[in-house]
Amino acid sequence: MKKILLTLAIVVAGYAAQSQVIAAGISPAPIAGNYEFTWADPGGGDWTTPDFLVPGTFVQDTLMLVEDGTPGTNPQGNPISQEGCFPLINDLTGKIAVIYRNTCEFGAKALNAQDSGAVAVIIINRDPEVVEMGGGALGASVTIPVVMLTSTDGAALVAQIALGPVEMFLGNKTGLYPHDAGLTKGTTLISKAGSVPALLAQDGSEFNFDIGTRVYNYGTLDQTNMILTATVDGPTGNLYNQSLTLPTVLAGDSIDIEPSQILNFPQFSNATYPVGRYTLTYNLALDTVDAYDADNWVIADFMISDTMFTIVSADTLTGEPNQNNGFRPSTNTSTYSACIALDNPNASRLGVEGLYFQALGSAVDLTGEEITVYAYRWEDVFTDINDAALAFNNLNPVGFGFYTYASDLQGETVYAALNEPIALEDNQRYLFCAQTVNLDVFLGYDNTLNYLWNEAFYLQPIAPVENDGAYFAAGFGMEQQSSIGVKVAEVGSLNIGLEENGTIEGMAFPNPAKDVVTISINTTEDANVVITDLSGKVVISDALSFANGNAVVNIADLESGVYLFNVTLENGLSSQFSVVKQ
Repeated sequence: MKKILLTLAIVVAGYAAQSQVIAAGISPAPIAGNYEFTWADPGGGDWTTPDFLVPGTFVQDTLMLVEDGTPGTNPQGNPISQEGCFPLINDLTGKIAVIYRNTCEFGAKALNAQDSGAVAVIIINRDPEVVEMGGGALGASVTIPVVMLTSTDGAALVAQIALGPVEMFLGNKTGLYPHDAGLTKGTTLISKAGSVPALLAQDGSEFNFDIGTRVYNYGTLDQTNMILTATVDGPTGNLYNQSLTLPTVLAGDSIDIEPSQILNFPQFSNATYPVGRYTLTYNLALDTVDAYDADNWVIADFMISDTMFTIVSADTLTGEPNQNNGFRPSTNTSTYSACIALDNPNASRLGVEGLYFQALGSAVDLTGEEITVYAYRWEDVFTDINDAALAFNNLNPVGFGFYTYASDLQGETVYAALNEPIALEDNQRYLFCAQTVNLDVFLGYDNTLNYLWNEAFYLQPIAPVENDGAYFAAGFGMEQQSSIGVKVAEVGSLNIGLEENGTIEGMAFPNPAKDVVTISINTTEDANVVITDLSGKVVISDALSFANGNAVVNIADLESGVYLFNVTLENGLSSQFSVVKQ
């Protein structure tokens, strides 16, 4: 099975892969620097905007909010008149138009700004992420650049506009300056995880990673004697500090510094890893002044934690997984799961208690929303992501849980305990997932860390995605990762697999289910299942026969909803759990 990349309902366009294409604040100082963005790509077919992939294609000018005179405010609290859906009443000649997203097509907004004299358009999203922008019916008439920024960055720019002129650069900076070199997150090796359990990092043989990056020369002159430095700082101070003087890098060329090259850094490993935050920093220094030095650094934090495994970066105070985006598949019609993988030679030291995750969506109130979490033994045998045997045919559920939102906690990290803690096994691949069946719910993701080079170097799955029962090993791409956090503890500190008060642990899969549910209980005895709806009405009562710990129940005739399963074995032990019928 080849590595498959699932398409997004919220798609980050090619900005990460083309590092010379930037959206950057120029002045004043509070807004200076690079911004996360997407842009209207004429290669998509419904825009005739300039192609930022062409070196030297850019706009640099002053920002101005649009105004079409429409009264009222939108659901985000912004003036509807600044959504730019009607002909504008202000003159934007020579300005970069700033427009709020909400109603009307992106192409219509951009064309109204263009007709009012704007040289480019910035659309501020209504959510804290950026999305792919279709041009709609009028996109083909738009001939000026169109960029989207997040709601957070947009709010900062609007606040600064109120204080005075704000200038930004949008486009491709390749060849603009004689001296300009840089690094990118997508072509840099970082820690293998954003938060690593201390029990899996007791010394350098258990936790280590390779150091490497690609250096680009964006300028018009060759660069000699550039110095690349890599450092790692931790709770006890500096742990790693290595520098290399690079050979001449020709104008428009690049050079890789990584373990397979003659020029490389030593691996990072440490004798001990105290719990706390660690910072990996790459820095590039030219032997002259770099005309644009905002991309001369790549910084990637990671944590050593007593209780958490994450792929994304972890919050400094809570240790919980960070989230700055909400994603879901563009083709989804039923179930959608965001997952992370874990495979470690010392995993048997760990027990897993539950999962952290986030949900969000401007079209849904999360109050009463239920998210299911799963832990699977991923028992398909394969070597790496290029192995034809890579598949998701043998996902054995070993734990599950539910979280029901008591209020509308948009984008906030919440926790769902598993039905019981599970013990992990050494060298066994696991998949931990949060699943929704609501087509308006987006699950949390974070792009603070970029694993493009890590995936290419280590060739292991990181954050697969499930869409309508089909799994995609590469998820939504390595630029953004699922903000799942796995709560762990030393296995001996947990009560795992104990029967209490006449109960025995069991679970059902798939969950949600359409027609058939498999009940999994560690038993060979016959049993009886009673299924009730949430009002307590019995909808099914049937005998069960277990084979290899599994028994099948047909629920095809049930209406969609949540049902309670009560399974009683011949020896009197019982098991209770919930199942969502689609």
